[in-house]
Amino acid sequence: MKTLILLLLGAVIAYLIGSLNSSIIMSRVLKKDDIRESGSGNAGATNMVRTYGRAYGVLSFVLDFVKVIVAYLIVRAIFSSVDAAIFAQYTYFFKVVTGFFCFIGHIYPCYFGFRGGKGVTVCAAMICLLDWRLFVMGAALFFAVVFITKYISFSSIAFAVVYPICTFFLFDREFSILHHYITAKQSFGAHEMPYRIIATAIACLFSAIVLWKHRENIRRLIRGEENKIGSHKKEQ
Repeated sequence: MKTLILLLLGAVIAYLIGSLNSSIIMSRVLKKDDIRESGSGNAGATNMVRTYGRAYGVLSFVLDFVKVIVAYLIVRAIFSSVDAAIFAQYTYFFKVVTGFFCFIGHIYPCYFGFRGGKGVTVCAAMICLLDWRLFVMGAALFFAVVFITKYISFSSIAFAVVYPICTFFLFDREFSILHHYITAKQSFGAHEMPYRIIATAIACLFSAIVLWKHRENIRRLIRGEENKIGSHKKEQ
């Protein structure tokens, strides 16, 4: 019960931090505007680049990426002081909970009418927390697809599709970030956790949400109407 309470509190903290959408804040403070009323209407780095320029987009990306790390560090600091043993035992799950609720907060920010971004940057930050290899592979895929197709949205979609597949096949006892938990045979109740399946299921959940948030982009890609890099045509 104590572990569950700590995880729930961590979720609340992560959601509140995740709701600090940098694109919305920057557009309001620096431009006296709302990024959600410009360009594609998405509160994310890509729309910041198209609307205000590359510098704003890069800064938005960095801030949204870093907020996941900050959220986790805050959660770790608080709950390590409350019960270091529990936090050490369930570090992976605290990372997942922190990343997921930052992700939800970014997409549905409580401070901004629950209208936020699509969560790709935040998802990438959580992957970096969980397994740096997956992050490096995902980043390489993303930029390769951008270079070839000139579609940011298609790159995000490709990233979302490949993430669960890589999670499943890269999951092993020797290299996985879950190695400590597997070798320790951590269990809940009387059952050992099937870690490969759990890690893949978590990846599938993130990917499903990212794909759902990109459903209009997918339709435009199919119709051949999606904007490429350098295009400033307003998305419908």
